[in-house]
Amino acid sequence: MEERTNTEVWLTRFKDIIVAYMGNRAPDPFMKWFRHKDSKGFFADDFERVLVILIDARFDQMTTAENACENTKTAVKANCLETSKPDKLPLLIPTQYTRAGRWTHLFIDALPNLHKLAKRISTQKIWNAKDLLDLMLDEMKVKYLGVKTSRLAVRWLHELVKNLSIEMATYEIPIDRLVYRVACRLDLINPHTDKYRGRGSVADDKIQHLVRKLLPGRFWYTDEPLWSTGRRAINGGHCYTRKPNCHGCIFEEICPKKYLDSDPTKIGYFTAGDQGLRKTINQVLREPKKPISTQQAEFAKFIDELHQKGIKGEEFREKRKQWQREHAHNPV
Repeated sequence: MEERTNTEVWLTRFKDIIVAYMGNRAPDPFMKWFRHKDSKGFFADDFERVLVILIDARFDQMTTAENACENTKTAVKANCLETSKPDKLPLLIPTQYTRAGRWTHLFIDALPNLHKLAKRISTQKIWNAKDLLDLMLDEMKVKYLGVKTSRLAVRWLHELVKNLSIEMATYEIPIDRLVYRVACRLDLINPHTDKYRGRGSVADDKIQHLVRKLLPGRFWYTDEPLWSTGRRAINGGHCYTRKPNCHGCIFEEICPKKYLDSDPTKIGYFTAGDQGLRKTINQVLREPKKPISTQQAEFAKFIDELHQKGIKGEEFREKRKQWQREHAHNPV
């Protein structure tokens, strides 16, 4: 009985921290930008409002909200709201694992489908959150608009587009690596038993059930305090992958501080992208090894010599480029 009482007290304190955070939080950069533009009559109609939300939500992965918003502004300036095939789009700010050129190319490829999805959503004015998610994740799937970013888009559509009526009782909060890590360290979930593998997985169901219980009617508030806590120090976070800085964290007084010496996401967080990468790696490993060319062997020897001499950073990159220029007739 005492243990149950202690748990309920802890959950009440956790809920109070979430509510206090949301009451005092700095506005999301995209939401601030969107509201300013909308107040000035910038968007021609609901189609453009929906489209720009989808664009920013898709950009908001493996990067900061600030970088995602800057990419959205770049897309808007390149007339991506008016046309699905812009004449020229400057290089976008890359994500953590994708270079600028490729991230820009992937966006251009996805833009026609983003236009179609925005048209479909803006045409129907009344939605159920679950039906809207199903549309985005199944019926009209857009590449790199996954579970986390689709859930984020639904929340923004609910908050920012006045002419859309979205029943949020069936909404699902976004769960990324940051949310998962902080939830594990708060002992809300166990990475050894509560695995995240996307929508409907054990960890996903457990977190969705918990936030509905804690904040009925406002449960979509819960993810932001968690992911903001899990960001890097340079972005104002505390709960890093290893050896977090607990001092000043909003959960400092109630956190049981689980898994401080390791990253729980390495144990229990898996996405379709992770699975696809592992599949690719396994396919490569199964392929018979091809003999390397003389040129490749010489390049490998050159790189090894640079490492042995302790050459790093900009000098290393310049020497590597120089070698490649000199051997451009037969590139590695």
